[in-house]
Amino acid sequence: MTSLTASFGHDAPQSIPHASWEPRRALALSVARRRTTFVRGLRFFFTAAALSIAGILVVQLILGSGGGAAREAEAVSTDVRMTNPRFTGRDENLTPYAVTADVAIRRRDAADGVTELERPRLDYNFLDAGADVSQVLAESGRYDLPNRILDLYSDVNFRTRAGYAFQSDHARIFLREERVTGEEAVEGTGPMGTIRADSYEISDGGNRIVFTGNVRARLTQSRTITQAETPSEEGNQ
Repeated sequence: MTSLTASFGHDAPQSIPHASWEPRRALALSVARRRTTFVRGLRFFFTAAALSIAGILVVQLILGSGGGAAREAEAVSTDVRMTNPRFTGRDENLTPYAVTADVAIRRRDAADGVTELERPRLDYNFLDAGADVSQVLAESGRYDLPNRILDLYSDVNFRTRAGYAFQSDHARIFLREERVTGEEAVEGTGPMGTIRADSYEISDGGNRIVFTGNVRARLTQSRTITQAETPSEEGNQ
């Protein structure tokens, strides 16, 4: 009996301590509280960032709506304007020329080397013989520097070596080739009379002039009075 009691006492179940579960529960609650605080902080941060971005966009929109005129003025100011410009060069025969004007304007969106001119002039002996150089005058023009082409518009006036003076609303002068063309009506006066045409071309250094389209010419020649044409005294009697 004694040994049985001792054996039973050895196999009897022991009680599970409950005190160790309480610290674990407290730790889990502390972690949950810290996580909740962290999530709330993130929400506050993102909310504040969104409000800041929205405020910046509103300020930019307000400034943009009031700055349109300033941007337009800045774009216009990129045009280069020059007073009394002078462009010089030589044609294929090494004849010098000079293009001048009251004002030259280089537009922001213009092709490279293209300049608008106000009241342009051309000093170039291709268009006038003798010691004096010619002056081609117009109300406006455009000079293509890379191609050496001068376009003249509105009230164009120029002279040639043959002594003719022409008036038209357009003249395109190819400075490299000593050639002038015009697609507008032209009127000319000179030693041989007057001429009018719809278009014209002056080439070969001014020695060749071609008029096309509704050409009208009036030739005048000086008449020499001969002895046969002079009335005799007998005829008058």
